[in-house]
Amino acid sequence: MAAITPVTTPVGTLLLLRDATAQANTGQTDWILVPAWAHSFICSFNLTAVAGTSPLADITLVTLPIGSWDDTYVHNLQDHTAFTQITAAAHLEIQVGPGDTGAANDVTTAGTGYSHAHLNGSLPPLLGVKCLFDRTSANETYTYTLAIAFRG
Repeated sequence: MAAITPVTTPVGTLLLLRDATAQANTGQTDWILVPAWAHSFICSFNLTAVAGTSPLADITLVTLPIGSWDDTYVHNLQDHTAFTQITAAAHLEIQVGPGDTGAANDVTTAGTGYSHAHLNGSLPPLLGVKCLFDRTSANETYTYTLAIAFRG
């Protein structure tokens, strides 16, 4: 169990979480306090370069039960299944908001190129963006930007 400390609450609509060059670790979870005025958001993960023997990247949107401030009870936002593992340079955008896709989520994505996913539902007060990077051969690196744009 680890205590959660949010990265920040965005002042405007855009929050740049990461701008990493040749990141060489297994990743992290960035926690954001979702602004009360926000109705929806788009999360953008732009993986511009990978290197090494077996680079694999996983992105997951996570949250906690209301009132919890430790990572013991982390679960996927809207109980979505995993997005497709990214295997090369790719740009993944995930749009989240009520009524975004009608009644169902659309989380079909690709491991390369551009993909767009939709999660239908309300926003949590605390949002985690989890990046998990493969380091099996200890030589994999990842160059990427990770950002969220909130909409009212």
